[in-house]
Amino acid sequence: MDALWADLLARGTRAPGFRLVRDGATLPASSYCRRAGIGHGSVDDVIQPNRVLELYAEGATVVLQGLQFTDPHLARVANNLALELDQAVQVNAYLTPASARGLELHFDYHDVFVVQLDGEKHWRVWEPLERTRDPVREARVPMPTWDELGEPALELTLTAGDCLYLPRGFPHAAAALERSSAHLTIGILATTWQQAMRHALDEAVAAGALRGSVRPGAEPPSLALLAEQLDPVAIERWRLRSIWRRQPATRLRPLAPARPDDTTPLRVTPGPLVWLDCAADTAQLGLGDRVLTMPAAAHPLLVAVLRSEGPVTIAGLRDASGLDAESARTVVQRLVVEGLLAPADG
Repeated sequence: MDALWADLLARGTRAPGFRLVRDGATLPASSYCRRAGIGHGSVDDVIQPNRVLELYAEGATVVLQGLQFTDPHLARVANNLALELDQAVQVNAYLTPASARGLELHFDYHDVFVVQLDGEKHWRVWEPLERTRDPVREARVPMPTWDELGEPALELTLTAGDCLYLPRGFPHAAAALERSSAHLTIGILATTWQQAMRHALDEAVAAGALRGSVRPGAEPPSLALLAEQLDPVAIERWRLRSIWRRQPATRLRPLAPARPDDTTPLRVTPGPLVWLDCAADTAQLGLGDRVLTMPAAAHPLLVAVLRSEGPVTIAGLRDASGLDAESARTVVQRLVVEGLLAPADG
């Protein structure tokens, strides 16, 4: 908790990287942010640290948002979970003063793991209402009211080290007790079939499908016929890209890339390998936050890299791929520059 406070107050945090809520209402950013000059321009969303502390003392909860983009440790947590669960992951934090309530009764559009860091927080969780089962944000589902809910399905107090799982669509409410509270929310962001089907249909239409005229009284295409227009590989590729464009970069390009010789041991660096594809004239390697395109002749070498279970060398990859020596060096050097390969002893 101390590290979260220190980063918030001392590093010029800007909205919407944080916000303040009190008794279910979000406070206007103008009440705790100020205008500041930067170069020849200005911004009006820079934190006023002492004003934030004043509002916190008056009962406002500080919400730190998108910590996977600003905290290197939580970035690793988010990316490792994204790799394990094959879903996009975000991390927020809630710093709540004693005997205070931040958010109003609500549900989330994604699954949440609540990790209590400090203090205590009392939680009540209800079974979903009919309209909150598998909710999608685009439908603008109304939040539940107290009158609609009976007895909670779960009521408990979290203390430091506890973790609570809140499935998507389950109404819940929380409040700090006699001590201040700090907790993380690790959100597992939902990718729905609605989104996937819309994307797949858009791609099918762009490729020329469903061009027939709609005539009076004509039967619409059956679901089976529509399904024939959809490419499962394209859907999966879209899904993976949608995950990794919401995560922090997992493989950073090195500032000073190594220059390996033919016998330098190299290793594949940690991080997501999303996909490898070979068309008539190109090989494409998905690296999570970007796509690397090479001539199709590089495909056997890329396969050899990805199937390797230990260190590799340019000489070994050249022999496995059938490329000439200069081409193998060029491809491997590009993988080093992109951060996919690094010296094994580094």
